[in-house]
Amino acid sequence: MVKFKDPNHLLRYLERGDIISTVFKNKSIENVLAKEMSKAVQDVVYRRYIPTEYLRRGNDGGLSDVRNMKITRVEVDNGKVRVLFENLTLGQGQFSPIYEHDYDSLRGQFITDTIEDGITENWYRTGKWSEARPFVQETISRIQANPLPLINSIKSAYKKLGFEVK
Repeated sequence: MVKFKDPNHLLRYLERGDIISTVFKNKSIENVLAKEMSKAVQDVVYRRYIPTEYLRRGNDGGLSDVRNMKITRVEVDNGKVRVLFENLTLGQGQFSPIYEHDYDSLRGQFITDTIEDGITENWYRTGKWSEARPFVQETISRIQANPLPLINSIKSAYKKLGFEVK
């Protein structure tokens, strides 16, 4: 078993072997993040209003579906680990028989930024659905408020690689 003299020695070891990237490929870490984001979508996006002009996909391919949420990049820079976790839900451009065109202009495009920031130009019409609903920021706030599930998941991933974690 390798022993480390100080945190810098440990960091050099982890960076050299690309161990950090391997740890974050562990699905349990992604699952913790996805579950929290799904709850945030429910609270911040879906509870804002009940649509009458279109059907929500919800957990069946929609914004709250954990299958659309992935860790897409892990970087180590100056001792800091940066993990990019994204909601990769695509718009479906539901057809509106009333207006005789798609409800939005996002068919086949990622919808996270449009929902998060309220990018009104991505909609043919505006309304409650086009207002900003910052679920990503809510996800971050929730994880910061209760980091223990994520910490335990990361520790578990290191243990699976043979590390002794305290």
